[in-house]
Amino acid sequence: MTAGRSAGARVAAWAMVLAAVVLAFGAPARARTLDRRAAVRIALAQNPQIAAARAEEAAVAAQGRQAHAARWPMVSLITGVAPSLKAHLVPGTEAQSVEEQYRNLSTSDLSPGFVGELSVIQPLYTFGKIAYRQRAAEHGVEAREAQTRMQRADVALAVAQIYEGYLLARDGVRFMDETIHWLDSTKQATEERLAQNIPGVTEREVLRLDAAIGLAKMNLAEAAAGQAQAAAGLAAYLNLPPGEEITVVEPELDLIGRVPENFAPLATLALQQRPERLALAQGRLALSALADAEAAGRKPDIFLMLALSAAYTPGRDWLETRFVIDPLNHFVPAAFVGLRWQLQGWMAGARAEEQRAHAESLRQLDLWATAGIPAEVRRAYEDVRRARAEIEAGTQAIRKAKQWMVQASADYNVGFIDVREVSDAVAAYVSLRAAAMKAVYDHNVAMAALAKATGTLDGDGALFYLAAPETRPSERGAP
Repeated sequence: MTAGRSAGARVAAWAMVLAAVVLAFGAPARARTLDRRAAVRIALAQNPQIAAARAEEAAVAAQGRQAHAARWPMVSLITGVAPSLKAHLVPGTEAQSVEEQYRNLSTSDLSPGFVGELSVIQPLYTFGKIAYRQRAAEHGVEAREAQTRMQRADVALAVAQIYEGYLLARDGVRFMDETIHWLDSTKQATEERLAQNIPGVTEREVLRLDAAIGLAKMNLAEAAAGQAQAAAGLAAYLNLPPGEEITVVEPELDLIGRVPENFAPLATLALQQRPERLALAQGRLALSALADAEAAGRKPDIFLMLALSAAYTPGRDWLETRFVIDPLNHFVPAAFVGLRWQLQGWMAGARAEEQRAHAESLRQLDLWATAGIPAEVRRAYEDVRRARAEIEAGTQAIRKAKQWMVQASADYNVGFIDVREVSDAVAAYVSLRAAAMKAVYDHNVAMAALAKATGTLDGDGALFYLAAPETRPSERGAP
């Protein structure tokens, strides 16, 4: 029993030490597992740029509440305490005081005076000044929401480019590793043949292989740097905690999305879905309403005003007359309907013209967007088709280059050809594989650009970039 307690005590002590170490140095960071959809979704939820755009939405919404608050009464209250002279009426009279105002003044003649003024001004009719501004704020909120969608689309496209770049760099690292391994094996076999003095094998062949290995290592370093840079970019755009690793679920960079056969429906979809057009339309309506509000500044405001003025000074007699008001001892209520007219030259008209000019600017930009959006869709659409054609042609060429390389390697091993034929085949194969991987990257990024151009990348849609991936024969593997 004693030995059991001793062992249990040692285990508990080590557990406490381990807990202290974990608390001191922190638990190891867990890797974040991502796929394309998860990367875009997390970025849209956590990216600070989108959070800033939402804050701008809140600011415009607050402007709308300000315009609505202008319909409510304006209340003004002023209160204070000030020294006041004591004043007593002469017995039997209501007109004279037994004391002069300031002669023989002493502190005993002073008393605290409490004063206050309250005014309530309720707008009755402003000829549209409030209503137009409230309408402008409502359109402004919708315009700002559309601008947030624009920011979301920009962030989603950037994340797509970085994510596809990460996959491209990762596959590049794998391929260069395989290529270097194969070249090293070929070099080792060549050195063995050179050591055996086999005819036709010279130092030049080893140098040629060394040059190919050096070039492959340069490409490997570039791919590794690109992978690290892409990982850092993803962490930044997704606003991940410092030190959190990233793991992607895609086994390799592969084609994604489906290319529509007809272009016309894409242009129609883009003109309907693009947030830029909504932002321009709502912004134009907001500026037009603001121009009407500024123009209404030439007209008066009709209002109802309730006022109350009161003061109390201890030790000061109350005046019982409606013709004289003691400023330090009184209670005076009032109510009236007023007219306020504020004019400053042609200021109101100039401000209205300024807002109409801004609205006209947005109208012209909307015309440009109507013409430019289909062109942007066409560019992304053709980029997808071009990349798809390159991939189809590259797949066949890679197969032929691989056959050439295998046959050249076999002939070299039996001494039929020199190493130049092998190096030429390897160079062709490596170039074609790199071009094919780059074409897949271009295709997927163009799919993301097509989704953005059609206004479908900022949400949870499954069109184009976020569609289910296609399957195609893989060309991965060692040379």
